[in-house]
Amino acid sequence: MKLLFYLIRHIIPIGFIAGAGIFVFNSAAPSSSSLIEGIGVDLMTSPPLSMEAVDSQLNAIQQAGIKYVRIEMDWSSIETSPDVYNWSAALPLDLFFSSAKAREITTVAVLTGGPVYLSTSGNAIDQKVLGERWEKFIQAAVGHFGEQIDIWEIGYQVNSSSGLSAFLFPSTPDAWTQPDPILYSKMLRAASKIIKNVDPNDEVWIGSLVSTTAGNCGMNPLTFLLEVNGAKGWNAADAVSYQPGRGGAAPEMPSASTTNQACGSSLPVNPANLSAEVQSLQELSRQLGGKPVYITGLTWSQEELHALHANRSIEIGQLESDLLVRASIVLMGNNAIPLVFWQIDPVSQWYAKAAMTNLSALLFNAKSIGQVQGQTGSVQEYRFQKAGGIKIFAWRTQDGDTPQPVNLTNLNASALTAFSTDSANLSNEFGTQITVDGFGNAIIMLNERPVVFVGKSGGWDAQIKQLISDQTELWRIEFQKSIDHWLNDQKAAFLRMLEVQFNKAKDSAVDWGEQKIDELLH
Repeated sequence: MKLLFYLIRHIIPIGFIAGAGIFVFNSAAPSSSSLIEGIGVDLMTSPPLSMEAVDSQLNAIQQAGIKYVRIEMDWSSIETSPDVYNWSAALPLDLFFSSAKAREITTVAVLTGGPVYLSTSGNAIDQKVLGERWEKFIQAAVGHFGEQIDIWEIGYQVNSSSGLSAFLFPSTPDAWTQPDPILYSKMLRAASKIIKNVDPNDEVWIGSLVSTTAGNCGMNPLTFLLEVNGAKGWNAADAVSYQPGRGGAAPEMPSASTTNQACGSSLPVNPANLSAEVQSLQELSRQLGGKPVYITGLTWSQEELHALHANRSIEIGQLESDLLVRASIVLMGNNAIPLVFWQIDPVSQWYAKAAMTNLSALLFNAKSIGQVQGQTGSVQEYRFQKAGGIKIFAWRTQDGDTPQPVNLTNLNASALTAFSTDSANLSNEFGTQITVDGFGNAIIMLNERPVVFVGKSGGWDAQIKQLISDQTELWRIEFQKSIDHWLNDQKAAFLRMLEVQFNKAKDSAVDWGEQKIDELLH
C-alpha cells in the first residue's frame, strides 16, 4: 500500500505532464515550403585555406545571390588533445562562420573526424569512449559558434565504405568500415539533443547519403535510412542530404555507373534517371515521417566531363555549367527539391558561377509549374512562376551542339526573352526576343545547352493577381516559420521541465528505497 501511495504521489504526475506535452510535440513538426530556396555552394572539396580565401569565396557567393554554403568541420584537426580546441587549426572556421553570418549566408556545418588522441594503429576507438568524447565535442562546438551556425550535418557519406572511418579510425579516415546505422543513430541522437537544447530552431541533417552507383557505396541508402529509423535515429533529424552519383551520364539518363555490389538489395537500385533516383529516397522519407531531402555535392568529375565532351564544340566549363543547371532544374521541377548544392569553387569556375547567379535570381522563392515536355522524346521543358512572371527552361538531350526546331505551346505571354543559363547577366543586352503567336505558340531552336525564356504571364490583371498570390504565399510561409520557432521553443522548455521532474522523481525513489532498506536492516 505504501508503494502504491508513493507511485501516485511521485511518478503518476509525470505521466500527466508528459501527456500535456503531446500537443506541443505533434504541432512542432517542421513545415514544408512549396517555394524554391535555390542553389547552395558546397565547399567540401574546395574549402578556403586562408583568411584571404574566405573573403574571396564568400564575396563571390554573396555576389551570386546565394543563401547557403556547406563546409566541413573536422573534429580530428580541431581537438588533437583532450578538451583543447583549436577551431581554426586546418581552416579559418571562426572567420568563415562569422563572415558568412554577417553576409546573411546560412552555413551548413558538416561534422566529420574523430578523437585522434585515442586512435591506435589498426584498432577502432571503443564506441562507448567515442560517444563520450563526441558529446563533449558537440557541446564545445555549439557553445563556441552559437548563433553563427543554423544547420548541422552529422557525418559525411555515412552509408559509404568509409562513412564512419573518420569517427572510428580518425588517423586513417579513408579506411574501409562497414556502415553501421545503429552507431550512427546513437551519434545522431546525441548530437541532436545537445544542439536542440542550445537552440531548438537549429536544424540537424542526416549526413549526405551516397547513391547505389557510387564507387564507395557500402549500404543501399534506402536500407540505411530504414535501419536508422529502426534504431530510433530518424526523429533526431530534420532533413536528409543526398549526394547522387551520375558517372559519365547526363541527368536525364540512367547512371553510367553500375550498382555497387555492396549496395544491392531488394530495394530499387537501377533508376531510369536522376529524378527517379531521388524520388525513391523522397518516397521513403515521406513514409517514415515526411522530412525534406536536399541535394549536396552535385558534381561531375573531370574524367566524366571529358567523356561527355566528345564531339562537342563548347568548353569543358560550359558543359559542366550546363549539366549542373539541367540536373537542378530537373530536381526542382520534377521532384520539388527546394535546395541543391553545387560542388564548385565560386571564384575560379566562371561559367558555373554565372549560371548559379542567374538561377538564384530567377528561381529564389519561385514555384514549380512542372514538366511540360520530356516525359518522352528528346526535349526537356520545365516551367516556373514568380512575381507575375514565367520562367521556362528548355533543352534537348541529344545531337550535341546541333540545333533543332522545337515548339513551345500554351504560352500565356505575348513575348519571351531567351537567355543562355550561363549568360553574363539577364539584361536585354544578352537576351534574344522570341515572338509568341496569337495561339500561344513559339518556334525556337534548341540544342543540348539549356536556355531560359523569361516573360510576363497574361495581362496586367493576371500579373497583379499572381503578384498578390505569390506575396500571400510568402507571408504564409514566414508566419508558419514563426509559429514553428515558437513551438520549438515551447518543446525545448517542456523537455527541460520534464527532465527536472524525472530527476526529482528518481532522487525521491532512491531516497525512499534507501529509507526502506535502512528500516529492514534496523
